[in-house]
Amino acid sequence: MKPKYMQIYNEIKNRIANGIYLDNNQQLPNELKLCDEFGCSRMTIKKALDMLVMDGIIYRKKGKGSFVLPKGSFSSKVNVQEGRILGLTGNAKGKVTSKIIDFQLKFADQKISEKLDIKLNDPVYDIVRLRLVDGVPYVLEHTYMGTALIPGLNTDILSKSIYDYIENTLNFKIAGSLRITRADCSNEQDQKYLNLTEKEPVLEVEQVAYLDTGVPFEYSFSRHRYDRFEFLSHSVRRS
Repeated sequence: MKPKYMQIYNEIKNRIANGIYLDNNQQLPNELKLCDEFGCSRMTIKKALDMLVMDGIIYRKKGKGSFVLPKGSFSSKVNVQEGRILGLTGNAKGKVTSKIIDFQLKFADQKISEKLDIKLNDPVYDIVRLRLVDGVPYVLEHTYMGTALIPGLNTDILSKSIYDYIENTLNFKIAGSLRITRADCSNEQDQKYLNLTEKEPVLEVEQVAYLDTGVPFEYSFSRHRYDRFEFLSHSVRRS
């Protein structure tokens, strides 16, 4: 089950998307009312609202409350928010599914061992997945994870969300990531699985993701369709 703040975040986000809380600067119920409705602490409500602010879905006025931003903030693209690591399942607005292209064990080479902070030739999962949103291909992911730290991965888990497995089954907390985003020409594999032509580019995200202990658990390359991916940075000027 998702954490309480994530449930509240998703519920408020759905209400805004479905017009229950209209856009055009409508004010949301205050935090105390939301605490009563959802039966939780103010800290939990604040965490959910902070995520909505980071998504560019709501904004706050000091001393006045939280307000809904115009629907122009919503997009059919996948928003990868600065400072957050949710994976495609946490970022996409539609139903996310996965198609396993390749799944095998290999021995870590020099680069993988350095990125994952493991020994040379330690066993790692070598995973290639096509990620789809509402049946439409969005991302081709190539991921490496150490088998000692993340045990028990199988095709059933890979067909769903690895991050959910890590947090809800292994009970680890994912803390953050270091990302490099770059444009690249599409290769044959991109063209095959992402339905691209030879002239169409991809956006590649190279990422090392960390647990809250500071230990890296994932080294990955995500090849995104250029027209279904955007990086969203939301800044607030403090008075």
